[in-house]
Amino acid sequence: MSNHIETFLAQLIKHIDKPDGVEPQARIRITDHAYRWYFALNNSEKTALHQSIEALDHLDIQYQRRVTLGAFKHIEAVHITDGRRLMSSQGLTPLADDIQLAFEQLEAAEFNVPWWGTTKRDVAEAWSANKTFNGVKRQQSERLFDAMKVVEWIVQSEDALPVPDIRTLSTMLFHDSKKLEEKSFANLIRRLMLGQLDDDVANLMDDGPKLLEYFGISKYPMPMRFKASAQLVCRGFVDVSALHHGIGVSPDEVKGIEWHQRPSYLLFIENRASFERYVREIDDKGVVIYTAGFPPRAWVHAIEIIIAEIRNGVPVYHWGDRDVGGYRILAFLAKRLDIDIQPYFMGVDASVLTQDGDEIKEIPVVGLMQAIESARGYPAIFELYEDLGKCQRTSLPWIEQEQIAPISPLEKTRVLDG
Repeated sequence: MSNHIETFLAQLIKHIDKPDGVEPQARIRITDHAYRWYFALNNSEKTALHQSIEALDHLDIQYQRRVTLGAFKHIEAVHITDGRRLMSSQGLTPLADDIQLAFEQLEAAEFNVPWWGTTKRDVAEAWSANKTFNGVKRQQSERLFDAMKVVEWIVQSEDALPVPDIRTLSTMLFHDSKKLEEKSFANLIRRLMLGQLDDDVANLMDDGPKLLEYFGISKYPMPMRFKASAQLVCRGFVDVSALHHGIGVSPDEVKGIEWHQRPSYLLFIENRASFERYVREIDDKGVVIYTAGFPPRAWVHAIEIIIAEIRNGVPVYHWGDRDVGGYRILAFLAKRLDIDIQPYFMGVDASVLTQDGDEIKEIPVVGLMQAIESARGYPAIFELYEDLGKCQRTSLPWIEQEQIAPISPLEKTRVLDG
């Protein structure tokens, strides 16, 4: 069948193929507006098209009755005499049958996800209106169900259990080692989970691959880095205090910790370079934990174990960039760990030396306030929020961690007290 007849039939069938069933008969006018491409064909192409249409069953052609002498006689209208048989003769599935099959598959699909029932209703509503759901067409139901398999795995997995690398998990779920690495597929997973995510997670994990990494699904799971004067409980005991620059450990290995003495402080550091510089230049009794920007879920669980006995007995700080992302991470850690965390070199009064010609990026104060608004219930963050509200400026310079030389909170406190 030529492309012309396929195009012509496709336009005709749109008139009769409806979500509630195929119209049995219809008269369709062939106008130069709707069928502009047809009128633009040369006469031999039109003649060939007419012959192809005349050979079809279940429709009749009405040609123009009045034409100028010598002019080509175009099709004026097509009468479809049996819509369902016409579609069947072309091997086409009626829209209503397609919808019915999709709904049967949707109804049969079950996932151990608390909000699947609500999602299922939303999918049905979109597909009934012949619309996509999160970019998934009705004919792509398997893609939706595959994405829900991953959502189910995430929801049902425990923070303390080891997470397979992304290719192993992809093979486990789909017998395809690279499926989870498809960005569009990962983005669909994110869209399906979006309404259930913490606002800070949703804002910072702004694409699918980042969200999968937050849940520990990545090519190369990264060891959690921290420094402390304590014995780490894994399968055995590891004396972390013997390591001047700290230790890197898989978070699922962390079972407990035994302190040699009460730490002086607890400091979270967002940036890897700043963490590495800090543990090399400062050696005191503080606990220093690298968060890798926004800490993965398994890291947060390990952090909870590490700080369980000291969380209410020592001052807690977070050192990140003074920007919206850094403030969101601060708010997330405070809420997730349920602990009051003092911003470190991130406040309104924080400053860095700049040189003439340096490009200074400004961060709107209102954006910074919005980033920590959800954690205002914690005193230190409430104080930061109030300071921002009183700020006379509409924006503050972006402060990147690497711009600041490491200073221990103990030293900073002594300087302030002096």
